[in-house]
Amino acid sequence: MELNWSTLVLEIVNFLILVWILKRFLYKPVLAVVARRREQIQATLEQAQRERKQGEVLQVRYENRLSEWEKEKESARQALQREMDAERSRRLEALKNEFEDERKKARVLAERERQETEQRLESRALELGARFASRLLTRVAGPELDARLIEVALADLADLPDSAQQKLRHAAQATSGPLEITSARALDASQREALEQTVAHLAGETVTCRYREDPDLVAGIRLRLGSFLLYANLRDELKGFVEAAGE
Repeated sequence: MELNWSTLVLEIVNFLILVWILKRFLYKPVLAVVARRREQIQATLEQAQRERKQGEVLQVRYENRLSEWEKEKESARQALQREMDAERSRRLEALKNEFEDERKKARVLAERERQETEQRLESRALELGARFASRLLTRVAGPELDARLIEVALADLADLPDSAQQKLRHAAQATSGPLEITSARALDASQREALEQTVAHLAGETVTCRYREDPDLVAGIRLRLGSFLLYANLRDELKGFVEAAGE
C-alpha cells in the first residue's frame, strides 16, 4: 500500500481539529461540571462539618445544661429539705413550748388548788378549834376572868402607841356619841372608874361612857369610840386569831 503523505497530513490536521473541538466544546464543560460538582461536594462536606461541629457544641451545651439542671434540681431539693427540716423543728419546738406551758399551767393550777384546799382545811380546823375553845372557855369564864381581861385592856390602853393615842383623841373630838363599853357581864364601880379615867387621860378630855352587856363576848370587854376600837374579850380574840391564821 502506497503511503499518501498528503492524506496523512490531512488526517493529522483533522485529528488535531477534532481534539481542539473536543477540548473546547466537550472536555472543558465536563471539567467545569466536574469542578462545580467537586465544589458542591466540598461545600456540602464543609457544611456537614460545620453542622457536625454545631451539633457537638449543642450536645456539649445540652449536656452542660442537663448537668446544671441536675445540680439546680439537687440544690432545690436540698433547700426544700432544709426548709422542711427547719419548719418541722420550729413546729416541734413550738409544740414542745406549748406542752411545757400547759404543764406549767397545770402545775400552777394544781398548786393553787392544793393551797386553797389546805387553806380551807386550815380555816375549818381553826374554826372548829375556835368553837371548841369558845365552848371550853365559856364553861370556865366568870368574874375572875373578866377582871383579868379588864386588867389586860387597861394595860393595852396604857401602852398604846402614839398613832393609836392620836386616833383616840381624834375620835373623841370628832364623835358626838359616847364611848361604848361592852362587857360579857356587868362591871363594878371600880372597874368603870378605872376605864373612864384611863380613856379620859389618853383623850385629853372627859369622855361620856355608855355601858352594855353582851354574853356573846364570853368574857372581857370591848371599847368603841367612833373609828377607835379596842377589845380584850374571848370572842374577838378567837375571831382575830382565826382571821390572822387564815391570811
